[in-house]
Amino acid sequence: MAEEPDSLVLKLLREIRERLDIVEGKIDEMSVKTDGHTAILIGLGKYIHDIDARVEHLEQKIGG
Repeated sequence: MAEEPDSLVLKLLREIRERLDIVEGKIDEMSVKTDGHTAILIGLGKYIHDIDARVEHLEQKIGG
């Protein structure tokens, strides 16, 4: 009888560990996706900055 509660606790601890591993994996996936989105936003920001610089250059050429 004394081994039964111990093995039940060990079983529950294993299940908790497995679920934590799943949660950790999902958090890692979210981190990768967030990093990807950040890279896309940085790229778009640079692209918009380049367009802005070209427009400014054209305005200066036309205006003066």
